[in-house]
Amino acid sequence: MADAARRGLRHGRAEDRRRGLLATNLFNIFFFSWIPVYFLMNYFGWETAHMAWHADSIAAYPFYLPIFLVVFFASGNLGFLLGAALGQRGAARANRSVYLGILGACAIWIFGQVDRTFRLGTYSEWRAGSAPWLHEDPVFVGMSLGATLVFCSGLAAFTLWLARPADPDPPAREP
Repeated sequence: MADAARRGLRHGRAEDRRRGLLATNLFNIFFFSWIPVYFLMNYFGWETAHMAWHADSIAAYPFYLPIFLVVFFASGNLGFLLGAALGQRGAARANRSVYLGILGACAIWIFGQVDRTFRLGTYSEWRAGSAPWLHEDPVFVGMSLGATLVFCSGLAAFTLWLARPADPDPPAREP
């Protein structure tokens, strides 16, 4: 969002920063946060990559979802603020590098352990070797495709909105 809003953020006005934070939070509320929540609720083993969470359901960890949501929104807002600070300094490449780094780390995580990240089912099923492959569950495949469509549509809409500054020619700031 900060990269999309960089034209407005260059001026250093608080209203441009608030507009970007609003867009970040609206995007996360309506187009993003429900995706991992859905998968945590319905595909807990897959969403946690069958790692340290050994119960078969998120219900076994009553604080997991609230903590996840706090961390999710804090990360989104801190990411915007970092991107805004970098963009204000004219370091758009550095901002993009942060996000490409995150994308790269995710790719390494996903493709570095496909026996965990490409398997559905519970931790118990995964340990027993009977967890199904993700492509074998049509609901999972449909939700993944639908979530991708919703995410990308929202991202495109908010990017277009933020790419046009609210006030393209703000008054000059006094030194």
